Amino acid sequence: MSIPWLVQVDIVAAFSLLGFILITIPLYWHLEAWNVGCVLYIFWIGTQSLFQFINSVVWRDNAINWAPVWCDITTHFTIGSSIGVCCASLVINRRLYHIANISTVSISRSDKRRNMVTDLAIGVGIPIVSMCLYWVYQGHRFDILEGVGCTEEFPNSFLAYLLYFTWPIVIGLVSATYCILTLRAFFKRRRDFSTLVASNNNLTFNRYFRLMGLAAIEVLFTIPLSTYNIVENARTPIYPFRGFADLHFWFSRVDQRSALSWRSEPATVAAVHFKQWTVIGCALLFFLFFGMAEEARKHYRLALSSVAKRVGLSTFEKGTGFSSTGSGFKPTTSGFGRITIPTFVQRSTRRGSMDSFSDRLSTNISISDAIDEKGAATYSPVESSAGSSTFIASPVDTEKGVSPQESLPPVSLPPVSFPPPPRAYDPESPTRREADVPASVRPHSIDMV
Repeated sequence: MSIPWLVQVDIVAAFSLLGFILITIPLYWHLEAWNVGCVLYIFWIGTQSLFQFINSVVWRDNAINWAPVWCDITTHFTIGSSIGVCCASLVINRRLYHIANISTVSISRSDKRRNMVTDLAIGVGIPIVSMCLYWVYQGHRFDILEGVGCTEEFPNSFLAYLLYFTWPIVIGLVSATYCILTLRAFFKRRRDFSTLVASNNNLTFNRYFRLMGLAAIEVLFTIPLSTYNIVENARTPIYPFRGFADLHFWFSRVDQRSALSWRSEPATVAAVHFKQWTVIGCALLFFLFFGMAEEARKHYRLALSSVAKRVGLSTFEKGTGFSSTGSGFKPTTSGFGRITIPTFVQRSTRRGSMDSFSDRLSTNISISDAIDEKGAATYSPVESSAGSSTFIASPVDTEKGVSPQESLPPVSLPPVSFPPPPRAYDPESPTRREADVPASVRPHSIDMV
């Protein structure tokens, strides 16, 4: 069952937008690490994906020349990006080769500057030259295909093969040479490889192998796909070159073709689909290598936590309990939090028999863990006194040396409640003046609590 034409256009537009979003996600940390090859790869493929999405939306069901200047820019950029991706792969392979064959741990600033200038000359200079040379073999201004948008136009002449079709093959062969030499150096110096990678502050061991894998796949696909493109174009008749006056005749015209017209030509359909899905495939391939890595997941967690804190949503952090900025809870060391019950410790100071019934009892209360973030006590000794028991001994038995447990059976006091003290208790202060128990259970006392 064939997919309807407009549905195919929407699928290409959706995947082009998805490719643009995914390939731009790792851009920040590649800029931070000064990975020139990866930044150039993101620039060429990401921008081409964005242009492809815009063209698919604007010219989804029409072939009207809405924006001539826009079409001039995008057609020239398409020529440059098709060669710029190969140049970015060459920059990556060249850098990996120099890292694998480095003889000194430290690199001077002048060497770094020289390497960056060389990388930019390869990754930006060569594509710009190819854009300028496009005029040499260009037939007329551009074409507009319904459902595709602005496309470059040039006849199938030997100038096109010389200045456009063969460039990816030549660059791919140079990249393949660097890739083979890099693998050879790696197996030769694999014992010292960790030290070599550590000499580069912006490169880790795993990132090096991801770069190598991306560059190797680019090399493996660049040469076969470029060869296939040449074979497909060779099936059409070769345009004889009779001079630039003939080649550029009526140079400013714009051919506007409906979907019914250009889709009736199998060679044109194959060329359009090849160009569209090659860009999408390169974007998804880059994201699989660098968008799912450990440093990428770390940035995702940081971004998610930042957004959650801004909107007040709850988050779970490793090693902590539940936290919510909106409800006032803080991360805890376990999932259930810490709950500390205040302890009542009686001092071991010897007193007289009558002092046992006085109001000068010493109690050590620990409530440090029961204070919330606002400084208010969340636990009161009054609330926990319901389950406590107090043992009272007779003064006569105490003077005779009889223990309280032998003289009287334990008496369990009923639950009592009283308001909290007006000020916090200081363990270093003199003996407390407040009563520990109500006057009703204290003999020989008429104080009222």
